[in-house]
Amino acid sequence: MKKEEVKKLPAQEQIAASIRAGIERGELLPGMELKQVELAARYGVSRMPVREALKQLLAEGVVEKLDNRHIIVAGTDEGGLENTQKSGREDVELPRIRLLPARERVAASLRKSILRGEIREGTVLTLAGTAKQMGVSAMPVREALQLLAGQGLVLLRPNKGAVVLGINEKYIRDHYTVRSVLESEAAALAARPGTDISGIENAYAEMQRVLAEKRYPEYKQCNESFHMAIWDAADNPKLEQLLASLWNGLSLGFLVSEEEYAGVSSREHGEIMKAFRAHDPERARAIMKAHMERSMNDVLNNYRQQVKKREEL
Repeated sequence: MKKEEVKKLPAQEQIAASIRAGIERGELLPGMELKQVELAARYGVSRMPVREALKQLLAEGVVEKLDNRHIIVAGTDEGGLENTQKSGREDVELPRIRLLPARERVAASLRKSILRGEIREGTVLTLAGTAKQMGVSAMPVREALQLLAGQGLVLLRPNKGAVVLGINEKYIRDHYTVRSVLESEAAALAARPGTDISGIENAYAEMQRVLAEKRYPEYKQCNESFHMAIWDAADNPKLEQLLASLWNGLSLGFLVSEEEYAGVSSREHGEIMKAFRAHDPERARAIMKAHMERSMNDVLNNYRQQVKKREEL
């Protein structure tokens, strides 16, 4: 049984990358103090990943720790900190990193593996075993299985996890039909005149940086952040909740490399961005619908290949 590792890109790595980018762009100046509490609030995470990110940056020499244990951007002394604070740049807004809650991330990973046939019908998913393999606690696994049970993918077993149920092409088409309707509507809402799309712009810019630096394994998180930014801009909490519960991440084809997929997906996102910038709801809806249809076809191709392989055994 093959399951995707949920913790491939820890939040601390994203935070570290964001701080590095802020320094490179001149938004975080030498001597500026980086406070854990403020960073946690700005990024929308707990202090733990912020602490780990700062440790990583300390080891790289990007930031420095003063005698009073304050951490500052490297490149100046404590006097530089005072001068920087007077400039008012300590209030620079950092892009907020958004991640799906743990239960949705676990559900997305399991859902994708089930849809692609990597976790087969009849497989027993125990709470302890699944949690250990995915690097999380039992609680998000239990909640994820409840989500999947509501979608007809697993059958819950009291206090013992769940059994994977069979799927077919109709199930996959039904799943993506619902996702397409919801994602397309979210895109149309986000493209309305007067809507703040700065969060989408930030997510798209980070996606372009990842591609430019050929950090293709990180594209999955960029893709997730991009779609979540669209949901947020749509300003419909119920719609966002439904989309999060259906999220299943990348739909890589078996004959398509991670680099090739990132290129295709990014081009489609670029077209969606044009509609957002033009504040054209109908165009945004149409492009997102096509984006979802291509994603569905990828999953269907994966499913058919898996069925063919099983029949050849």
